[in-house]
Amino acid sequence: MAGSTSPTLLIGDVPMIAGFDPRTALTRWIPWPWLDAAGVAFVSGAYLPLSRGWAAACAAGGDVERFRREAGADLRGPTLPPTLAQTASLARRYREATGQWESLFFADQPPPESRLAAAERRRNRAATRFMLSRTGFALWVRQLPPVRWEIATPGAVEARHGGNRGDPAAAYAPSDPPAVRASHSYAGRRQRRLWLRFPSPVLGDRAWARVIEPVDRPAVMTIIHLHGIAMEPDLWPPARNAFLSLVNHGVRVVRPEGPWHGRRMLKGWYGGEPVLGRGPDGLLTFLRAWVREVAVLIAWARATGSERVAVSGASLGALTAQLVAGISAGWPPPFRPDAVMLVATSGRPMEIVSDGSLARGIGLPAALAEAGWTTRQLSRWLALVDPGPHPAVDPARVIMVLGEADDLTPFQGGLDLAERWQLPADNVFVRPQGHFSVSLSMLNDAAPTRRLLAVMQG
Repeated sequence: MAGSTSPTLLIGDVPMIAGFDPRTALTRWIPWPWLDAAGVAFVSGAYLPLSRGWAAACAAGGDVERFRREAGADLRGPTLPPTLAQTASLARRYREATGQWESLFFADQPPPESRLAAAERRRNRAATRFMLSRTGFALWVRQLPPVRWEIATPGAVEARHGGNRGDPAAAYAPSDPPAVRASHSYAGRRQRRLWLRFPSPVLGDRAWARVIEPVDRPAVMTIIHLHGIAMEPDLWPPARNAFLSLVNHGVRVVRPEGPWHGRRMLKGWYGGEPVLGRGPDGLLTFLRAWVREVAVLIAWARATGSERVAVSGASLGALTAQLVAGISAGWPPPFRPDAVMLVATSGRPMEIVSDGSLARGIGLPAALAEAGWTTRQLSRWLALVDPGPHPAVDPARVIMVLGEADDLTPFQGGLDLAERWQLPADNVFVRPQGHFSVSLSMLNDAAPTRRLLAVMQG
């Protein structure tokens, strides 16, 4: 196994807090066990309940009674009506800024790049204020549930997904890709920025992806990086990213918005909540949708000049990326990745549900049991979520970054997958950290991304 380095930070797959800057010297000595333990407690006990109240407010507008029904809690207090009004106002401003942004970036004729950059700044400011408005529900955080539970029964899941269980390869196989439209672009700091949009092959909504590519050379390589659950990087302030340094090496970085996240949130749900709240039906639908969307982006990258394409992911994004790696052997060549990077992952999906610290923290096992799910019933669906015994990608081109103290996607499950897939020792980076800090550490620990670049350069 590759050796560990001193702990450092990455903003990418933990909830961001306004004003938090990973570049300060202070962050270099944060005690990581404390960070990970606090991270799980913060997400399950604060961030998700705040998000539940915020999502309910977005659906209710200023209607207090509807808000209570949407929130699943009988919240009271004189500050509640103005809090709902403020959230509705910020939501409206965000929609207006996004509409103006889209009309410019996807206009028939390219506007001046300065106008595009200004529109992006306005959209990002409006998005950040809108997203941060969830903190207005802090007074009621102890009364709000972390998740809106609408778990489908085993019989309903059988009716919706049973036809896929016997043939997982067909369930995830890409079809004729939809037309991908690229926006106009603007340059800054030796990088060119643009966006992609296309109809989701499974959900039918509009899928989005941010693209950052070199200004002065062709993008002969592309990395498609998949975020974790409830992460919405396109709606938070710009932050450092471990992969952006590779742009100077001719790498294009594509960061798609996952199903039900960001601009794709369902009304009344916060980003990613249906994956948890709908139980197996939510997870199976999410994975099928995102795997097929990733195939569309791989084909787009090849068609636009990239000879090699890698798929990377962290947490839920890693579980999606490893499905792509494990099930794409029979895909047409344009859709298959050349390399894969998995951060904070596990080859034991059942263990995440039953023993993962976040699952236990939000009460997922109890919610599943109440909806009629047993361990045996859940196990019947493993074929659709398990990455399989062998990767379709050469194991020498699969890289893994794991935290020994990870109890959210438990570490031993990731190590088990590395051994099952027979990954070379130089491709497995084990760090003395937990789920959040192992992802954060990649900002200043460049060894994994350097290894990915070397694998892609071949």
